[in-house]
Amino acid sequence: MGDYNPRSESRTILDRAMEHIQSVNYRVSLRWVFYRLLQDGIYKTKEDYRPWKELCADARRRFFGEWRPWTLMDETRRIIQRGGGFADVRHFKKYGAEFIANQVTIEFNHFYQQKELIFVGFEARAMIEQFEFYSHGIDLFPFGGDPSIPFKWDISKHITTESGRYELPNKEVLVLYFGDRDDKGEEIFKGAEAIIREWCKTPIRFEWCGLTKDQVAQYHIPENPEKPGQYQWEALSDPQAKEIIEGALRSRLDLDLIKRCNQLGDKFTKKWRTKIKRFCEKELSGERR
Repeated sequence: MGDYNPRSESRTILDRAMEHIQSVNYRVSLRWVFYRLLQDGIYKTKEDYRPWKELCADARRRFFGEWRPWTLMDETRRIIQRGGGFADVRHFKKYGAEFIANQVTIEFNHFYQQKELIFVGFEARAMIEQFEFYSHGIDLFPFGGDPSIPFKWDISKHITTESGRYELPNKEVLVLYFGDRDDKGEEIFKGAEAIIREWCKTPIRFEWCGLTKDQVAQYHIPENPEKPGQYQWEALSDPQAKEIIEGALRSRLDLDLIKRCNQLGDKFTKKWRTKIKRFCEKELSGERR
């Protein structure tokens, strides 16, 4: 793992890429980094994506510098973990109290006090962690391109269920959508909107929040190297994406209320985990094998 010695030019590219990765507080994709390097002028065209992919793969596989196999996120795959559990009763008695206590998470739902019930949908599966980071306390619909029929059904049922918690129709239901500025992105948005509206029992309003023509001009977003004249969400820098996401949310929600609810939830979670752990420790101390 320590014998990888890329050329000076490749080292420069990898160092600059790592600077971009470390500039954000969430994991990013290979394509996101490629767009940053395009904007730097290090790469010029779509044909550069393949050599970048190969260079980055070698650096991660061989642990070059700060590069590791887990440095970038996998957009489509995850491990399905099915093992686990305690070794025996003695093991459970030793660690069971802490395990049980840590299952408790207390949350306070800010939407009871908001004017609108908001959901966020977005096209780019590769930016899940970005949207998680900038949209606390809001349910997310990662489309990952054109969403499947089952996923559209799940969204419609989820909206119906969640809206049932509140005093509708006094509270409007709104889906804020963020996608690529291209023909396919618009097609994905309109197609999903029509089907979800058809299946959902709750009246919904959909809003396209980005990318818009004005945003493309404002932020000087580079074209999709594979499709001139079209633009992808991953081409946004982190500050630009943050401004668009938080701007759309701030105009409709009390973000300070979300923060206060999260802080209250953290306080009560800590308090009740301590109480539950003490109770369980007492119970387990008298537990017979």
